[in-house]
Amino acid sequence: MLNQDVDLNIQPFLNQIPKAITLTDHSFSLENDMLLGWAPKVDYSKLLTLNFANHLNDSIIAKALHNNQLLYLGFRPQDTGQMHKQYSNGSSYPFKQIKILQRKPQLPFLGMNPNLSSRILFNSTFESGNLDIVVKCSDTEYDLYMRVDGNTKGHTLWYNFEMTGMKKTEVIQLNICNFRKSRTLYERGMKPYIWRSTNPEWLQGGEQIQYKTHYNSHYNSLSFKLVCNGDNEVIKVAYCVPYTYTQMLEFCWNMQKNCNHVEKTVFCESLSGVQLPLYTFSYGNNYQNQKCMIIQARIHPGESNGSWVMQGLLEFLSSQQGLKLIKKCVIKVVPMMNPDGVILGNYRTGIAGKDLNRRFKLTDQMLFPTVWAMKRLVKEQHSIFGNNLIGFIDLHGHSVKKNVFLYGPEYPLWNYNYYKCRVLAKLLGQKTEMFRYYSSIFRISQSKKSTARGVFLDLYDIVNCFTIESSNGSYYNQTQTFEFTCKHWIQMGWIIGETLTELVEMQSEMDMIYNQKNDETKRSNRQIKNQMFNKKRSFTGYQEDQCYQQFQNTKFANLFDELKQDADKMNISVSEKESDSSDDDGSETYLEDIKQQILQEDFSKSKYKDKPMISIMQPISKSKIEQRFSPRIQQQQSSQQSIMLSIQKSEKKFNNPSRSVQNSIIKKVSSNSQSKKSTKITNYITNYPNGQNSATLVFQEDYNLNQFQPSQQLMHTTLQRPSTANLEVTEEDIPFPIQSFNTSNYNVFKQHTRLRSNITINKQIKDQKKLQSKSHQTTPPLLQQMGINVKSKLNTQTNLEQLGLKIKPQHFLAPKKSEEPIITDLSKNINSIIENQKSTRPPKPNVPPSFYSVKRHMMLRLKN
Repeated sequence: MLNQDVDLNIQPFLNQIPKAITLTDHSFSLENDMLLGWAPKVDYSKLLTLNFANHLNDSIIAKALHNNQLLYLGFRPQDTGQMHKQYSNGSSYPFKQIKILQRKPQLPFLGMNPNLSSRILFNSTFESGNLDIVVKCSDTEYDLYMRVDGNTKGHTLWYNFEMTGMKKTEVIQLNICNFRKSRTLYERGMKPYIWRSTNPEWLQGGEQIQYKTHYNSHYNSLSFKLVCNGDNEVIKVAYCVPYTYTQMLEFCWNMQKNCNHVEKTVFCESLSGVQLPLYTFSYGNNYQNQKCMIIQARIHPGESNGSWVMQGLLEFLSSQQGLKLIKKCVIKVVPMMNPDGVILGNYRTGIAGKDLNRRFKLTDQMLFPTVWAMKRLVKEQHSIFGNNLIGFIDLHGHSVKKNVFLYGPEYPLWNYNYYKCRVLAKLLGQKTEMFRYYSSIFRISQSKKSTARGVFLDLYDIVNCFTIESSNGSYYNQTQTFEFTCKHWIQMGWIIGETLTELVEMQSEMDMIYNQKNDETKRSNRQIKNQMFNKKRSFTGYQEDQCYQQFQNTKFANLFDELKQDADKMNISVSEKESDSSDDDGSETYLEDIKQQILQEDFSKSKYKDKPMISIMQPISKSKIEQRFSPRIQQQQSSQQSIMLSIQKSEKKFNNPSRSVQNSIIKKVSSNSQSKKSTKITNYITNYPNGQNSATLVFQEDYNLNQFQPSQQLMHTTLQRPSTANLEVTEEDIPFPIQSFNTSNYNVFKQHTRLRSNITINKQIKDQKKLQSKSHQTTPPLLQQMGINVKSKLNTQTNLEQLGLKIKPQHFLAPKKSEEPIITDLSKNINSIIENQKSTRPPKPNVPPSFYSVKRHMMLRLKN
């Protein structure tokens, strides 16, 4: 007990206490402790945060809540732990157990709105489900919004939900409002896939299907009506027939139980902790004389029809009919490459928010473990089998084109691999009407270099490196169109297995014939080959004839004849940018049907004489192989394709009027650093028009090239381009958005701009300024060379119309009043020049560039 009489002096004691240390905002790392052996008790390596932020959906939620119309909110997992906990309860798929963090809910409620009564109930909280918002417009109409892919802001095409509570014969209208794709198969007759408890089969259904723009053309909406067939009928609606990760595991487990020549191993572990199975089909342990093929599917989770095709292929491989293929070839199969996206209900990406089929070139093992594991698998099999690794197949689905088709590698016509890589597509087209050979594209564009088939072809030179695309909607033959169902896709997978059996046998015999005859001709023709090497055109034709003639007296002669003839029929105008594998989900073009009809029709001049060809058909982007061996290819193309190539080549000769001088790229300027080069040229371009050293002449729409050819030649000879020895400028093809301006306007306008270099003619500019200050001349030097005096104020409108010219105002700088250009009368000079030109040799006509290459090639062949 303290003595209260004691006087305690507390203040000096408090002054001796040190001040508290301020809290820091710096983060601390446990990396050093983990290097010494310490590890956390809970594994957070598979706990990934998920974000579904979308401005449109968030604004719809706020607006619908305010108007008391918000009927349903879908499940938005905040991390992978919540995702697996919710979805695994109903599906019971295995995953790596991690600690689930307690997070505050971000939405006002989950599921149906407790404050808004409704007889019709919606639900999407199940594996592969996707329905984010339901807004009740009326008792018979509902607006639906899809959830975006995890950790992205877009990719809305996959929807999968169920409905209950409808009465018999009741009709409601559903509007799915936030599609990002501008073109889909809904515009070509496709309908949503519907499953009913009264008819448990996924079929396309719905009435009054409409696909139109929505929300100021930034989104598209799908509207359709549903009719209930019975009281309390359960109705499921999806973009395509769903195929979940659990469904894949159950099928593979039954397949492995009934098959003796399949072995299951763990391929890898996904980013969220889900194990991917790898199935190896082999017969015996001796791989010395066997070949190998690798097949994968479902790298895009919204392409569920690829999994149905994979199921049919696995059924064939596990059957007795598949033993014939297994005895000759080891098959490695990964049925599902992106299980995380499939479970979550994504359309395009994984849970990292990236397209996995664009990550094969530069792969991060931590973010994309499945892609890294596939690259490791292909590398291992190539080290074991070498050139006997004969194939890599990737199964996909397509949302724009019909039928089943494939994307393959590109080889020139004289190359043996040109015929070899087309055998599979040709055999599939002969076996079933579902596969369309002429819809296949054998090309790898620059945007597809980082895909699986692009990377493996580049690294290991796998000739049979294909992406097989199955349409989500339908297929057609010469008479009618059929809707796809699960049975069709499974049957297609079985047919692919049968065709692979024939492919292995045929290509083995083809390789033996080619190698045998190639060794014989290599010795005898070595001297001729060296002589023709310097003449590329003759050498390519010689190689083509040699490869083609080697199979003339064999059983593959008819096949090679068909493949060579099909080179003219292939729709080469359809680029791979129209594929469903574009990064930008709304950038697909929709010109396939129009182009195909134009190529099939007779190209009559009377039908298209008033329409420029550029407005009918877009020019083709030629690859490097086609540019190198263009003479032989152009000779075999049809007249329509030759016209397209000619337009493409001649298009480069004219300057696009929408291009700006400021968009020019400065390549090289002597005696300056790179930063000074760009600043000097930019200042020159913006300030140089003050000296009136630029002139622009634009041809009118009614300009007749044949009539004014001499005057055009006069302008080219008079308006000499200044010296550019120390300056190299190339114009970048950047289109400028102009309203009501299309390619037809570009065909009639031809701009010719002359611009002097400020670097090479600095002295001339200074001298001109001195002369202008003394004599006060306002005539530009370029017009002075033509003998034009701008001081005279005569009306020259009729004279310019005779020349087919008009003055284009300089929008970048308004001319001064004292320097307003006025053109004098030139009719006498021009008429005299035209008469002199008529008496001499007629002007050379405009001939497409492809004419000379074909003519030269034909002359060489006639000489030989």
